[in-house]
Amino acid sequence: MTIRDIARLSGVAKSTVSRYLNGGSVREETGQKIKKVIEAYHYEPNVFARLNAKSSRIIGLIVPGFDSIVTPGLVEVIVAYLKRYDYTPLIMHTGNDLAEEIKSIERLTAINADGIMVLASSVTGAHKMAVEKANLPVLFLGQRYLQGNSVINDDYHAGLELGRYLGARGAVRVAALWVSEADEAVGKERKRGVQDGLREFGIGEMEILETSFFYQDAVKAAEALFAREIWPDTVVCATDRIAEGVYKVLYQKKARIPEDISVTGFGDYETSELLCPPLTTVCLDLENWGEISAETMLQMVQGKPVSKLQVNSFALIERGSVADRRQ
Repeated sequence: MTIRDIARLSGVAKSTVSRYLNGGSVREETGQKIKKVIEAYHYEPNVFARLNAKSSRIIGLIVPGFDSIVTPGLVEVIVAYLKRYDYTPLIMHTGNDLAEEIKSIERLTAINADGIMVLASSVTGAHKMAVEKANLPVLFLGQRYLQGNSVINDDYHAGLELGRYLGARGAVRVAALWVSEADEAVGKERKRGVQDGLREFGIGEMEILETSFFYQDAVKAAEALFAREIWPDTVVCATDRIAEGVYKVLYQKKARIPEDISVTGFGDYETSELLCPPLTTVCLDLENWGEISAETMLQMVQGKPVSKLQVNSFALIERGSVADRRQ
């Protein structure tokens, strides 16, 4: 099935079919004729043949990697949503390389993508310059982009609620296994929320051990923490994956959770409920985040007004990994 075939079967000119497929203006009646033929013959246009068209119907999705729990789940939601509206997602994997992230924005601009979504671990001056040069809709996910549009998690208030919860249950000596502040959302805002929540209960000091998002790094940080003679009574982890590393070390040391030490995380991964005991954590609504992000991107592509900042919801999930130490 070619454009010529579609034109013949729908009784219109080939140029009209081409204009319809590339997002140009055609009469509604004509468009319905073309659409019927396309659906009847299951026509799939060649994506790369449209790259010089007015609308390529390609949305670039830049991700740092797939070695986390969150990224694959978020990408799956976004891809499904874009396909539902006949957009082709083009995923660019940067391997956590900032320079590669900037190049990906430039490459997607060069191939005439309709829009770009960036799941960034930070937003820098280089990002700002690349976005300005792109001159097309760019949406940041997970990190706030002050000069443009972003959809973020409510990291500060999620941390605040967890900090208050721990304070209310009598935590005293609190340690945190946390990621670098180079990550504005998780490294700074989420941590600041936890600290503020604890301060409301008179806990002014929270010891912080820096680690990464990777499980093996979390294990090493936990080993360093529990090699000491005096342990904290509570460990707050920046993510559930980091909490899994803490569980491993405590299991090896035959420590009891939560009797000897309380452990919490963020993310509410599927595996978190399977830990023993199940992990108390903060659920960030991944499906909602993905659908809001994809819908916002499509609105931006169509030139419709959208909010500069949209914030995804969260919920504290109380399970069995936090003891009540108020007695």
